Amino acid sequence: MSPVAPAASFPGPDALGRNVVVDPGAATPPGFEGARRLVIDDDVLAHPAAMVAVLRARWLKRRRTVIELAVDNDAARAPESTDTPPYALSRDHAFHREALHFLTWANSYDLRGGTPRWWHGVLAERRTAASRSDTADVLLPDGRHAFVDGGPRGPLSVPLPTEATTGKPPELVHRESISLGRLTGQGAMLPSEELATDQLAAVSHGFGPARVIAPAGSGKTRGLTARLRHLLRDRGVEPELVTALAYNTRAAEEMRERTRDLHASIRTLHSLALRICSLDERRQVIDEREVRRILDRLVRTARIPNQDPFQAYLDALGEVRLALRDPAEVEAERGDIDGFAEVFDRYRRLLAEERLLDFDEQIYRAIELLLQRPELRTTVQRWGTHLLVDEFQDLTPAFLLLVRLVAGPSLQVFAVGDDDQTIYSYAGATPEHLTTFDRWFPGATHHALEVNYRCPPAVVDGAVRLLGHNRQRVPKTIRSHLATATGEVAS
Repeated sequence: MSPVAPAASFPGPDALGRNVVVDPGAATPPGFEGARRLVIDDDVLAHPAAMVAVLRARWLKRRRTVIELAVDNDAARAPESTDTPPYALSRDHAFHREALHFLTWANSYDLRGGTPRWWHGVLAERRTAASRSDTADVLLPDGRHAFVDGGPRGPLSVPLPTEATTGKPPELVHRESISLGRLTGQGAMLPSEELATDQLAAVSHGFGPARVIAPAGSGKTRGLTARLRHLLRDRGVEPELVTALAYNTRAAEEMRERTRDLHASIRTLHSLALRICSLDERRQVIDEREVRRILDRLVRTARIPNQDPFQAYLDALGEVRLALRDPAEVEAERGDIDGFAEVFDRYRRLLAEERLLDFDEQIYRAIELLLQRPELRTTVQRWGTHLLVDEFQDLTPAFLLLVRLVAGPSLQVFAVGDDDQTIYSYAGATPEHLTTFDRWFPGATHHALEVNYRCPPAVVDGAVRLLGHNRQRVPKTIRSHLATATGEVAS
């Protein structure tokens, strides 16, 4: 089977915004005149973050780019890992070389050697019942011609040109579907569910990361579950590529109750972390009582009446594993946990030896595995190809790092939250995770739910005045549904 792209499909319709990868010094091919030319050389490979930012922006906007690959492609796609403890990493840690390789090839022809190859089309022929097309990328089994899209999965800014023979545009199948061996056609880009105006704007978000500010009473859960339904039912995104994350079991169960017909993957952060840990080995999850018994073996502390001898150590373990703080710094700052830095290492070694996980260790160990095991990370990132995250304002630094690692190089995260409702600051949660959302998820689109369906205007207005005193917040409009005459749909 020839890997050469059909001549008619090169350089592809403008709406797809395809790139081309060329050899060093190669001429700009026809169809790419005026396109920006970027060079990936040894310096870029050594320090890829800046190039990743440029390529990501162009990928999201579908801007044609000529990419001159002046390095060995095998070196560029070599697996990345780190043994650095999670607490020593920044919240915006990323495997930039991994992202560089993804963005180089996600939506690009391979013109190295002078012959164009569209590898997504080749893969479609190898893994599915599609065959070669003379006018597009592939011919579907039912005789329709289709392009295999490598851009962000979502609506195109302009429609594909119609075919002369049918008077209709060709089908569009995404590379995500091809990777699963399927030929899923692009579904409806608007939700079928009835929604309020602000909810509709958020739920129908096109592609790439999204931040949805959802004040109290604005229909946050409705919006999140409607987005889940929209992806799975309307757009036809494969269920194994979508995961919705709730902050606790009660919220997860409410989301499941609202989406019983979808059979969607809805998990808490800890449930996801435990699933990741299970890819390494099965471990028993212990409760706080068992944690105290282990600490009793490791810590010598005075037994003072009416005082808990282990609470300070429990709090410190949480600071390291959820707030991602250095154990030595935590010990020095608190002053009531002598030897904690050593205890922390001994405690985790003992958990590993006895194949145990406590509540916070699920998160911390999952992050470690994602950092150290590239093949495991690839598996997990498939689950999080499209990631929906509830109560984003309550993510601790460890939760944020976990989400970013799971979301992988495409960072297709739909985050819902309210910076005015951050309640887990003691564990490291901060409104900054929402107010500076673009730092963690570059190229994000911002949406806002503005109607409060619970309270009358006087209560809403009073709350708005009070919340306006918060120093770190996203500017927002909040109005009572009783003050509107639009017939908005309640949550």
